[in-house]
Amino acid sequence: MVWKDDNRLTRLFPILLPSLLIFLIATNISEGGSSESRRLAGTLIAYQGTHILTHGVLDDLATAFERRYGKRMLIKGGGCTDGIVAVTRKGFDLGGTCCPISENLKRQEDIIPHRVAVDIKAVIVNPSNPLTNITLKELSEIHSGSITNWRQLGGMDRPIALIFREHCKDMEEPVRKVLGIKKLSDKAIVVQTDKEVVEYVERFPAAIGITSKIFAEKARVKILRVDGIEPTPINIEKGLYRLTGDLYLITKGSPSGWTRRFLEFVLSPEGQEVIGKRFGRIR
Repeated sequence: MVWKDDNRLTRLFPILLPSLLIFLIATNISEGGSSESRRLAGTLIAYQGTHILTHGVLDDLATAFERRYGKRMLIKGGGCTDGIVAVTRKGFDLGGTCCPISENLKRQEDIIPHRVAVDIKAVIVNPSNPLTNITLKELSEIHSGSITNWRQLGGMDRPIALIFREHCKDMEEPVRKVLGIKKLSDKAIVVQTDKEVVEYVERFPAAIGITSKIFAEKARVKILRVDGIEPTPINIEKGLYRLTGDLYLITKGSPSGWTRRFLEFVLSPEGQEVIGKRFGRIR
């Protein structure tokens, strides 16, 4: 009986071996496997980086790309630093950043940024706040500490609770750049994630913060107009809404093969149509 079972396994082994190899390769990839193993698997383009792209559009782009080319993607979230490390140290095909990379770092690590979309930075307040509009000048003065009470903006007589996400300290972070922030107010509540910005604003009536619109849309917050302009993809593309930030897919060196084809797809009319549902298109 044992011999028969062994024979059966022997006959099945050549059939099972390819599936076993694919499983082992895919397992390696899921843990950030090498680009060599991904080429051997022949099924994945690996991405890691800014959660704005991860949650905002990459799943939809990957689905559309797979439908057209039969090529699957591995998508992992994180921040700008994760995107840089992914392509320079972990062998990922693509990284994602929401802040421009310095020229020095690009030269040192042979990083090439590919601008693919424009993020919408939403100004959010608690739903109990009667304010519906704010100016960029007022936002700048709140962040610098010149405006400290909602009464100064025609609102309630209550100190402003500024929630500020601190990230990309060594990069030209979009919100700091647009608002011209040189020194942040000492009274600001500094957090590390967009999730924390949203949660604080949801909980505290006097809070205000800036986050990517994709994280504000389903939250219990109010999104303000800025200088009277609604934060929409079409207003981004018209150049009317100014509180924005470019989004990049990055590669180590010039992209080739399926990585290049995916980038071409993202920048094609079909890819930009997908992007335009939640972000500003660049083409």
